[in-house]
Amino acid sequence: DDTPKASLAGILDSFPDIRNFDDLVVAVRKCWASIFTPESHIYLQAQGLLKANIRVAVLIQVMVPAQRSGVVFSTDPVTGDSDKVVIEAIFGFGEEIVSGEVTPERYVYSRKRKAVISRKMGRQAEFITAKGERRPVFEELKQVPKLSEQEVYELANIGVKLEEIFGRPQDIEWAFDNHILYILQSRPIVATERLEKLFPQVGEETVLLRGSGVSPAVGSGRVRIITPESIPEVDPNTVVVAERITNDLAIKLRRAAAVVTDEGGATSHGANILREFGIASVLATGNATQKLKEGQVVTVDGFRGVIYEGDLAVRTSEISAVPKTHMKVFVSILIPERARSGAPFADGVSSLRDDYFMFESGVHPLKMIREGSGMYLEDAITNGIIHTLLMFGNKPVWYKTMDAPTDEFRRLKGSEDPEERNPLFGWRGIGRELEEIDMLKLELTAIKRALNKVDGNLGIKLPFIRFVSELRDAKAAMREVGLRPHQDVKVGISIETPAVVYTLSDFISEGIDFISVGLSDLVMCTLALDRESQKVAEFFKPNHPAVLHLLSEVASAAKKNGIFTCVAGESARDPAVLPSLVSMEFDAIGVSLPFFADIKREVAHVEDELRKKRRLA
Repeated sequence: DDTPKASLAGILDSFPDIRNFDDLVVAVRKCWASIFTPESHIYLQAQGLLKANIRVAVLIQVMVPAQRSGVVFSTDPVTGDSDKVVIEAIFGFGEEIVSGEVTPERYVYSRKRKAVISRKMGRQAEFITAKGERRPVFEELKQVPKLSEQEVYELANIGVKLEEIFGRPQDIEWAFDNHILYILQSRPIVATERLEKLFPQVGEETVLLRGSGVSPAVGSGRVRIITPESIPEVDPNTVVVAERITNDLAIKLRRAAAVVTDEGGATSHGANILREFGIASVLATGNATQKLKEGQVVTVDGFRGVIYEGDLAVRTSEISAVPKTHMKVFVSILIPERARSGAPFADGVSSLRDDYFMFESGVHPLKMIREGSGMYLEDAITNGIIHTLLMFGNKPVWYKTMDAPTDEFRRLKGSEDPEERNPLFGWRGIGRELEEIDMLKLELTAIKRALNKVDGNLGIKLPFIRFVSELRDAKAAMREVGLRPHQDVKVGISIETPAVVYTLSDFISEGIDFISVGLSDLVMCTLALDRESQKVAEFFKPNHPAVLHLLSEVASAAKKNGIFTCVAGESARDPAVLPSLVSMEFDAIGVSLPFFADIKREVAHVEDELRKKRRLA
């Protein structure tokens, strides 16, 4: 089937439900002959195996009339995380899951915690019987878990045992018939090169779609929507969008910048091939073929499973060779483990954002809390904080509580969020969390658990705050879970509205340890411009006189009261405003990790120019 570096899974044809000897002989011949198809030829050539002496072993197995089936990866096939066992399941015969025809239900099991830490519902309209017949899935079954908790544990433990037996991470296919588990095959996971490139820690860019990230790669290009009937030649500047990915299609798309589909799972054969070719891929978006437009420029993040508007120009600038600066340069973090390369050089963390923890499960956090599975989310946040504190030592790390804009949370399973005409100005930030207090308490409990395990310079940043009463109520919530504001943990606010600038003295009187200015939102609220609207993008200027006046007010008040202040967000690195931030003597600037080295050098240059001017004066 597979070689150590080539996934031949799905390249050869398989033939289920063979009922007599004559048909069996024909099926064996067809299986053997499928190594000579054009798709197999292309794949073998790409892998440098065309001239190898490849032999085909045709296996004959008893047919299992699967009522449920799926796959187990004993190690996360996307990230290579050996703690995570990934399980995918569907109703009926398993061909649909490995072919990518449906979006399977997905479970992630942690070996260390011996618990399911994530469950993501799938989409399955039909299932295939053992006789090859397609039948609809009853509506009442669409919301029923494919596996019980005990069955998930059983499959995860089998995955771990098979890895121990074979000495390598395993890709396992299984089936249940009348609650009897059958292991159909186990093969090594194909070893792909671990990518250590910096993934974009995106802050303000428009999120177009979310799905299942199936490859640790990022790609940008123009959208090309294809159908099975029309598969054009693609180049490294093309983002291919399709309903689903099949093996032959995956092989033909090996030169694409990225691949996005409506359906499919991370463990399908097509996903394995795309991952092996190092192509950024996001599957199971639900409606990519409708949402994305032909020729549209997008960036596909195959690690987080997100498609962004525009070309984000992913860069891997050398981090270690950065100068020292008086103004500190913090970084924002979405995925703690991806910040390891920058931790020794960055001066702190301006935002440890919870987006990744919230969206990884695909389920609305309130639904998880109501159904008794909130502990999985709490565990994920706790571990993310611990991981970050250990990496950054005694440097400041500011955990940003959930912003929760309704347009993003409406996409989660179990969401009851209202549809707002402009969510950026709507129900979001700390104000929303104080209304849905269970979500806030879950985060605060996670913070308390993290601080009980490790020491660190942790702060809680309250996003999109509007009123002093929100600061007061947030502190009360901290005390309720056993956190002492200003003692156990620092407390700060994110300034994003002019109203907070003009009432900043009231916030200072109430007690804050630090200030973070969300510059992009401050520009939006000051100039009354939707920062996600392309129609007014040309007027969105962070160096507008009104914005600079507000920034000056914040810098002056903070300096007078000895409060550490950072200007954060993608607008903060705008060359038109950066010199002003340095001259106003803000303590720090916060940027996405890929831009850290460039901004550190630019800050050093601006500081040097200011010193020269002062000497001449």
